[in-house]
Amino acid sequence: MSAYLVACRFALLAMAKNRLAAVLLIVFIPVWITVAKTLTTPETFPFRLRATGTWLRAGGDEITMISGSLNAVSLLVGFLMFSAARRTRAFDRRLTAAGYPRTALLGAKLTTLAVASLLVSSYATAWMLLFWTPLQPFLLGLAVLAVCLVYGAMGMCLALFLRGEVEGLVTIIMTSIIDLAPQNPVASTTADKALVELLPSYGSLQTSLAAGFTRNATVSPLLHSAAWLTALTATALAAFALRTRSHPPLRADDRRRVARRGARPRRRGEG
Repeated sequence: MSAYLVACRFALLAMAKNRLAAVLLIVFIPVWITVAKTLTTPETFPFRLRATGTWLRAGGDEITMISGSLNAVSLLVGFLMFSAARRTRAFDRRLTAAGYPRTALLGAKLTTLAVASLLVSSYATAWMLLFWTPLQPFLLGLAVLAVCLVYGAMGMCLALFLRGEVEGLVTIIMTSIIDLAPQNPVASTTADKALVELLPSYGSLQTSLAAGFTRNATVSPLLHSAAWLTALTATALAAFALRTRSHPPLRADDRRRVARRGARPRRRGEG
């Protein structure tokens, strides 16, 4: 337990020292939500909520604000977790090689993901509530939290396979655009297609729209988010465990062979 607490403390401190992420959190999210709300047409649009099959009507500014908020938090949490996992990658290997329990490090990473997602989703939801009063504020916050968890796990996963922060940031940006753009009922005619159910933010966007414009507690779409979160988290943790696995101890005959090899005097010409 003490190893887990120590790992959590250092992981959270490392995340808090990410100044770029802090600036993006404080500035980018409010600016994005303000622009989406004030510069988009408030004209009412009819759209079909695919999760329930019901037709709804809502202002274009409110729909765009929801989609833009999910886009902003997914980028921020994805980049934050990617950066944190990438910076501690080599240090984690040294710790596990020295005998530090991998379970403590894995638990610390999951705790960091949960804390970062809760912080960012609460902040973004609070800013949306300044401009708009959804019918189900709590459900809206839950939907935003879900997309934060999914993209945070995606960032952890990408950090194990991509070398630099530029590659990770570009990958997260492009994934978020490809993910959310086809689902916006205002900007896209493909929002009602069956393929959108395969996208990472489908559950969050459908739940957010239901929370904003209906009084029905539509939480079934979040099962899609749970599936994405489980798959990405399992991949990230499995890759971490494989890359930090400890080597098995040498057998007695291997130890004797290594000892003889180490005690053998060097011959002339050997390095």
